[in-house]
Amino acid sequence: MYACVCFSITEEEIQDEISAGADTEEELGERCGAGTSCGTCVERLGCLLEQARSRPCVDQTLAACPSACDAAALHAGITAAA
Repeated sequence: MYACVCFSITEEEIQDEISAGADTEEELGERCGAGTSCGTCVERLGCLLEQARSRPCVDQTLAACPSACDAAALHAGITAAA
């Protein structure tokens, strides 16, 4: 499954980058370009990072993975509805 459609980057490739030391969405962008075009995948990148830290992330919603997704939304200039 693609994590970043803009650059045809799979979730497996993202997981490889995380295993190699990428620890933030920004680092993933620097390493492979994911999240640096349209930004739609930034939430998913955050969720994959959370999963790698053994923190389950059920889906791509802010409620499902608040720490990573809030950070991704903040990075993208989006605020969650109160």
